[in-house]
Amino acid sequence: MPELRHVDWSRLFSPKVVAVVGASDTEGSPQRAQWTQVHRRLGALGAEVVPVHPKKPDILGVKAYPSVTALPADPDIVIVLVRDPLPIVEEAVNRNAGFVVVFSAGFGELGTAEGDAAEARLRELASGATRVLGPNTNLNIFEPWPDGLPSRGKLAIITQSGYQGRPITQAQALGVGIEIWATIGNEADLEWADFVGYLAAHRPNVGAIATYVEGFQNGEAFMRAADACVKARIPIVAIKIGRSEEGRVMAAAHTGHLTGPDAVHDAVFDQYGVIRVDDLDEVIEISNMFCHTGLVDGPGGIAVYAMSGGTASHVADLFGAAGVKIPKFERTTVDALEKYIPWYLRRDNPVDSGGVITARPENREVLQLMLDDPNTDVLFAPITGVFPGMSDALSRDLVALHQRFLAGEGKPVVAAWISPIRDDSYRSLCEAGVPVFHSFNAAVRGLSELGRYSRFVRAYRSPFDGDAMAGIPAPAERAVAAVAGRELLAGAGATLNEVDSKKLLAGYGIPVAGERVVTSADDAVAAAVALGPPVVMKIVSADIAHKSDLGLVAVGVAGEDAVRATYDRLLATAASAAPEAALDGVLVAQMVTDAVAEVILGLSHQHPFGPTITFGLGGVFTEVFADVAFAVPPFDADRAREVIESTKGVRILRGTRGRPAGDIDALVDVILRLQSLALDLGDAISELDINPILVRPAGQGVVAVDALVIPTRRP
Repeated sequence: MPELRHVDWSRLFSPKVVAVVGASDTEGSPQRAQWTQVHRRLGALGAEVVPVHPKKPDILGVKAYPSVTALPADPDIVIVLVRDPLPIVEEAVNRNAGFVVVFSAGFGELGTAEGDAAEARLRELASGATRVLGPNTNLNIFEPWPDGLPSRGKLAIITQSGYQGRPITQAQALGVGIEIWATIGNEADLEWADFVGYLAAHRPNVGAIATYVEGFQNGEAFMRAADACVKARIPIVAIKIGRSEEGRVMAAAHTGHLTGPDAVHDAVFDQYGVIRVDDLDEVIEISNMFCHTGLVDGPGGIAVYAMSGGTASHVADLFGAAGVKIPKFERTTVDALEKYIPWYLRRDNPVDSGGVITARPENREVLQLMLDDPNTDVLFAPITGVFPGMSDALSRDLVALHQRFLAGEGKPVVAAWISPIRDDSYRSLCEAGVPVFHSFNAAVRGLSELGRYSRFVRAYRSPFDGDAMAGIPAPAERAVAAVAGRELLAGAGATLNEVDSKKLLAGYGIPVAGERVVTSADDAVAAAVALGPPVVMKIVSADIAHKSDLGLVAVGVAGEDAVRATYDRLLATAASAAPEAALDGVLVAQMVTDAVAEVILGLSHQHPFGPTITFGLGGVFTEVFADVAFAVPPFDADRAREVIESTKGVRILRGTRGRPAGDIDALVDVILRLQSLALDLGDAISELDINPILVRPAGQGVVAVDALVIPTRRP
């Protein structure tokens, strides 16, 4: 798979010459404000910022040039503020501009032939060395941000919408510094993955990336960029539009993005640790937390300090509903807390102080004991209202402990401020850099992600490194299988029949049942004897996809008379039910009698990620139960096992109600073999279904007993 592309970012972030096309001195015009803004901001970086205007000799005292061509030096950046930007972009490309920023809309987001043509032309102009930001963007990427805020790491913001990004920048009120805000618009050229990959590689101050996206241009590039972030220990907190049909339609109307199947996006996010949330408050507060705390060294154990039993119960319930276990304290910790917390209050996790000691100096000792417990990685203190003498005292304690953490002498603390009143105590928390949430739900989600992402990073093995890409079968066997597979697919019609489909699978070492294709009743009898009764018999035809629906499959056939009768019946039924279908004969196959479960494996193309593996409960109930999970190559055996484990049907595979456990190891092996097939032949296959795969008892393997392959149709 290709690497992230190289971009000379120095010409964007350290420019020498910047041209602003459409700069104006007309009082009250947007172009005047934009010119003034760019001239001030980029001039402060040492750039020569010049206006381009076809008629005016200067703009607000700065000499203007009639065209980009007339500039005295090649521009690093050309900012285009005119309504028809394409001629200017072409001129900038011819003048060897490093970057062109296209402010105007009216491209692919319109959903019209004219808009699509304009965006296609813009992509064509960006096919060389000049990079294009936009269209349908703004100038946020040049916005300066205050220094001196208390966060350990800074927040990077990548959005496809300016107005969805502006609220995120206001996380500064929570004490987090902003590293950069890039509004990327339609992504005719520069895309999400370009910026995220750059941040991971070149901005070590970034503590988290907050992002609002409606779709990704290139799924492979997304995975590469997300992989780089995991290696750099940078969490990505994302709102991704597309959970509903309404959201998908609106996303296309807004920036022209195809959002893609939502469940597949979730699967890829899971593969690369991306934290998907649903609202802006979660994006702001969770990314703010990561910027202040970094990752934790342990599993993410949360110690909860509450000032009332009700708060303790509420928070514990929410953590439990989220599947997050609050660890018990060591006995020594509970015994030590007895000195401070009365007998009638809870001393184990979560602690209920009852407010008895919160305002006392010894309260800090209680918090420190909780932090020092070996099962604790972070302290969470919900503050459920402004109550002078208590909320302010607890805030002071949390600030002191946070400062100790920043000095490398402790563990992080997190607060939830559940009150409409934002008093001096609240502000003191934010000014000190204590992560603050404003709802229990957001806090529970954020703290659970702190532990989960920290564990994820420690266990992560990049699928792009070393042997992870090799997969199975062995390279020599795989090369032979790929050549044979392409020949088989090239000679196929609209679909491969079952026999040829399974031949393709067998080339990659995917086990298939022993079988023979026969064209007479006598041959059917001979095949049944050779394979051993009972057998399965079914029609072979590339024109019939779902044979069982038409009564064209017979199982458990035994005895010469039964084989002959079944052969004749299958032909007669096929002639009646599918008279136009071309028949290739009757398949006589071994019957597997010890299967623990039936599962399905599929291969399909899912925008924007390409070949995608589907796994789920198989057989005739696939559509009924819809118990499926996805994985996008490349991935390793651990990921293949996680896909299996994520389905409800895994309980059957583990063995239930006296039934034996299935061979999950063999199933993992088959998923990896199908991945190799997808990587080698995915461009030549539109769709592939193996349904069902029969999973035999542990140690006995799996067997593919039916398959359908639809080759990619070439124009």
